[in-house]
Amino acid sequence: SSPIQNIGAYGVEFKQFCLYVDCVDLHSGESVRLGNSDCRFGYRDSIFKHDYQNRYAITGIGLRLPKQWSPVLTYGDLTRLSPDTVTPRQVFDAVCHMRRTKLPDPKEYGNAGSFFKNPVITAQEASALFIHYPDAPRYPQTDGQVKLAAGWLIDRCDMKGHRVGGAAVHRHQALVLINEHNATSEDVVKLAHEVRQRVGEKFNVWLEPEVRFIGSVGEVNAVETIA
Repeated sequence: SSPIQNIGAYGVEFKQFCLYVDCVDLHSGESVRLGNSDCRFGYRDSIFKHDYQNRYAITGIGLRLPKQWSPVLTYGDLTRLSPDTVTPRQVFDAVCHMRRTKLPDPKEYGNAGSFFKNPVITAQEASALFIHYPDAPRYPQTDGQVKLAAGWLIDRCDMKGHRVGGAAVHRHQALVLINEHNATSEDVVKLAHEVRQRVGEKFNVWLEPEVRFIGSVGEVNAVETIA
């Protein structure tokens, strides 16, 4: 599943290390190997979510890892570590600490991790936003656009702890929606809708779900479902 989502966390994405993806053509049974560029990786996105969604089944991946370790210290608590002296163990411990303190234990509250994608906006839109919210976290992209922190946007809308039925916005990490008490799928959809509307009305930034929505007859459009 990692190529489908181009999974990533703490400043690193799958596409940075993917050499190839092996697949089986579901129509012909033929084995196919796709190179990195063939996968059209994007932010939490790939060709497997679109053109190849019903065509290929992924059977394997090839990774290329650098022999010389180079720490990525661009996210959260990792920015406090020194690139000159940090060890892999320190990075590991810092990531584990962030996850323990900010993310809910799925044994206690059912959740799907980060519910929304971090939105990516144009440089012009970002400049207008930062005039009013200069403290907003921002992550410049190689194509000139700017990635925002969805959790920060939701938090500034005072939605931590906000609840619809049995579903709630996590009190420590606004990016996570949880099953607080026997939530139904309808509760989750309504809550996601309210979060999206509140953020859109305040910042003119419209969040998209990172999770995939499965209906009674298969996958449905997540954005349309909560719009």
